[in-house]
Amino acid sequence: MIELYKELRQYGKVKINEPLSKHTTFKIGGPADLFVIVDSTDSLVEVLKFLEGSGTAYFILGGGSNMLVSDEGFRGVVIKVKAQHAEVEGETVIADAGCITVAIAQLSIQHSLTGFEWGVGVPGTIGGAVRGNAGAMGGEMKDSVGKVELFRDGEVITLAHDECEFGYRTSGIKKSGGVVLRVWLDLEKTEDKTGMKKALEHLKYRNSTQPKGYSSTGCIFKNVDIIPGPKGDKNRELLLTHFDEQNEKIQQFLRVGKISAGWLVEQAGMKGAQEGNALVSDVHGNFILNKGGATADEVISLIENIKTKVYTKYGIEIEEEIQIVGR
Repeated sequence: MIELYKELRQYGKVKINEPLSKHTTFKIGGPADLFVIVDSTDSLVEVLKFLEGSGTAYFILGGGSNMLVSDEGFRGVVIKVKAQHAEVEGETVIADAGCITVAIAQLSIQHSLTGFEWGVGVPGTIGGAVRGNAGAMGGEMKDSVGKVELFRDGEVITLAHDECEFGYRTSGIKKSGGVVLRVWLDLEKTEDKTGMKKALEHLKYRNSTQPKGYSSTGCIFKNVDIIPGPKGDKNRELLLTHFDEQNEKIQQFLRVGKISAGWLVEQAGMKGAQEGNALVSDVHGNFILNKGGATADEVISLIENIKTKVYTKYGIEIEEEIQIVGR
């Protein structure tokens, strides 16, 4: 490991046995064998070429949200991406993968661009947001991404919007591999102050509906698909078997084609459920909170209990939205 440590130092600052709990919004996770911080896209490309060429296992860490790191940590190299250059060209925002999503949303508003105001409430980095097609308040990354620069199979390539193969909380990048290097967001010019107004409305709603005071990693589960199709039809039938179609909440789900996972958790009686120091929020059923000292094993146990309870009661399977690292 000493030789690998020495090699990595040419790409950025390197730490040995760095606790990943210090770098995730959940404040959970064991140590990485080696932890390297890269502050430019060029350095990121070079370290990726080196690690892939040497066959060394690695993991990309952006803002540390939307993930749960195991208590054992990660055996290999964790790359913390701090490349954060961003600029505006006309109606396009160009951002390095390490840029904080909130900052990019604020930059777009400052330049009187509209279409990405919802990003003010999204934690983490823009690279991670693209990879997982993050979304909030009815918006998704797929609505704004023009193209993506990617490192894949030893080379830098560019994917057009359609080549990204965006889906609900996923993308072709997530499925097929590759590291996001840079993102182009195609937005629209606005001559009024509607962008700032929209952003403030999004923040107000987020603050009123999401828990505060404890560490978390954002929504744990994906909302459930009820869009016409084999899977969606089955979930829709199960929903209407257990709930009145005329109910206002059910009507809302049918309109948007998704069942709120947090609502299902609540209906299954799992709000407030606890495993050790991991607790399901009593404000929002799709949030698990770290009350202090929670372990990854406790969170995983609580996740499995929730999934079992929802399935047993309604026959509906809910899936994790978060990435579990080192499991």
